[in-house]
Parts: sequence; C-alpha cells; structure tokens
Amino acid sequence: MDTVTIPSRFKGPPKSANGGYVCGLMARRIKGDVAASLKIPPPLDTPIALTESGGTVEMHLDDRLVGRAQAAELDLEVPAMPAPLRLGGDPVDAPGRPVKFAPFSTCFVCGKDRQHPDGLCIHPQQVEGHEGMVAAPWRLHEGLGDAHGRVATEFLWAALDCPGYFACAPGEAALLARLTVSIGAPLRAEGEATVLGWDLSGAGRKRRCGTAIFAPDGSLVARAEGLWVVVDPSSITA
Repeated sequence: MDTVTIPSRFKGPPKSANGGYVCGLMARRIKGDVAASLKIPPPLDTPIALTESGGTVEMHLDDRLVGRAQAAELDLEVPAMPAPLRLGGDPVDAPGRPVKFAPFSTCFVCGKDRQHPDGLCIHPQQVEGHEGMVAAPWRLHEGLGDAHGRVATEFLWAALDCPGYFACAPGEAALLARLTVSIGAPLRAEGEATVLGWDLSGAGRKRRCGTAIFAPDGSLVARAEGLWVVVDPSSITA
C-alpha cells in the first residue's frame, strides 16, 4: 500500500481536489484505456491510501472509498475539429440557461483566478455553429512534462475533465463521477494544444459528455467520456 497527498494547488472545488487529476493519479498505474470513478470529494493536503490489486487501483480515506480505477474499453467517436475553429461566449452565460452556478474560480484546470503556469488555465468557450460544443487552447510548458518531456498522465486526465462540464452541465452545480479515458499518443510538453468538449445528453441528475485533446499539429492525443452528477450547491461551496 502506498500513500498519496494531493497539494491544495490541485484543487477543483475550494476544499477538494480536481476530479480529473485524481483519476489520473490512479490511472497512470494501469495500461490501456481506463475507467476511473470518484465516490467522495478527494481531500486536499491529507494522506490517502493507494492500493493496487488484480488490475484495480483504489484510494481510501480511513474506511471510506475515495475512488477506483480499472481497465476499460472506450467506445467514443470524436467529432472532427471545426475548421476554422471560432470561439464565442462563456457557456455558463448562454442565453436561456436558467441555472447560473458559477464554476470554481480557483480550480487547477479551469479557474479564471489561476495564473499560468500554476494552473492549466483551460477556459472553454462555445464553438460557434456547433450546439453543445466547447473548446479552449491549452498552453503547454515543461513543468507538465515527465522525464521524457511528455505531458504526464495526470495532467492529460485533468485537461479532459473540466471542458466536459462546460459542454454538458454549464451553470449547474455538478461534480465529476466517472471518467473513461483513452490516450492514443504522447503529447510533448510544449506549444499549444486544443481541448474539445461536447454534450452527450443526460437525464435526471446525470450529465454525459465527451472530451478530446488535440496536439499543436491537430492530431488526436486523447479522448474521454465523462459522467457528471448535479448536486446541492451548498455541499461544494461551503
């Protein structure tokens, strides 16, 4: 058994870790496509037990299951990158959207109060002419790289997280419940990538989305299907 402590730098909501980043920490121990789920908000600055058995990786906080990751097979078609890519307004402020929950301004991935390179600074906007689609540039740097200069797995997973929210649940208080990811190619930690998100519909409190990362040359790096669950806003803003 290992122990991992997630520094507050990698927060999503004010008092818990970014879901995609945490899922990526589990997923980097598994080869191929991976499905990772979160059962409770992952705590910050707190030792979490990390176990691996039979191809399944789990995180536990005392007797509570934080998250689980295991091998999967992602069946997801990625739409072609719109060309030219024209970005419009903030999805949260889209006309006719009745709920206006403001996303977390200090989130490691999408927080607008974070500065490059401390945060990923991925700020999705609506893609003009494509209903339910968002996109954002992602400025890469060597601080995201592994020993070989490739963006580390946990940062790819983090980048595939928040854009999905803006595609399928903008303006709603929702948390990531599950992310299934397929990484098809390495991404050099330099230049500017593009992250795409699109709505896959949902029902009740559940929202589904697809996300993808494209390298600076336009090639597909990774794709993901996310499941988000709408929650009581007070449970994540207190």
